[in-house]
Amino acid sequence: MPMASEYLPLYRRFQILPKNEELYALAFTHSSYNGMAGTRHQDYERLEFLGDAVVGMVVSELCYIYHPEMEQGKLSMLKSQFIRTSAEAEYCKKLGLNEYIRVGASFAKDASSNISLLEDVFESFIGALYLDQGLDVCYKIVRSIFEKDIASAKVDITVNPKSYLQECMQADKKESVTYRIVEEHGSGGDKVFVAAVYFEGAEIGRGSGKNKKAAETEAASDALRKMSLPE
Repeated sequence: MPMASEYLPLYRRFQILPKNEELYALAFTHSSYNGMAGTRHQDYERLEFLGDAVVGMVVSELCYIYHPEMEQGKLSMLKSQFIRTSAEAEYCKKLGLNEYIRVGASFAKDASSNISLLEDVFESFIGALYLDQGLDVCYKIVRSIFEKDIASAKVDITVNPKSYLQECMQADKKESVTYRIVEEHGSGGDKVFVAAVYFEGAEIGRGSGKNKKAAETEAASDALRKMSLPE
């Protein structure tokens, strides 16, 4: 594992006194590094699992506290804006966590631009904080990362509706949405497709279009609109 001095700037940034420095080394180690170092299972994957749960809990709480005007559907949509891959990758870079990532030689060129890797490292670092510093300290740090942004945030559904719907539904459950063409009308250039989108076996939206992709996009937009409606 790296010498402790390598992480001193990180410890100062978060104002922590580490108890188990190996946890932080693990948090920044991608599995590709094992081949080069001749090690096994010395990577961030287990810490990522833990950190994902901690981040989800704190982000959910902040969305709930700062947006009492939002019903469950909109809260899920707002939450997804902060825990999706691109968002967590940005927080990783903003906090300078990307400076400590260790990968194998074959992966080195892509490490700094791989948003999935950056997301993983952000979550694994939070997992390391939780185990090393305990829930109270970890909670305060994660809250400080997200609080200002969530307090001033609004739901944005102008992005790709299909991608946004998927991210939104997975914010609470790791299930995928599925699409099915349920009707076809007309022929030739006048043909219209009707698509339905399903989550956990239930239809949550429906839309039509001149091709299957357009119909699915409208179905996703319909589902998002329904989630935004007040009770």
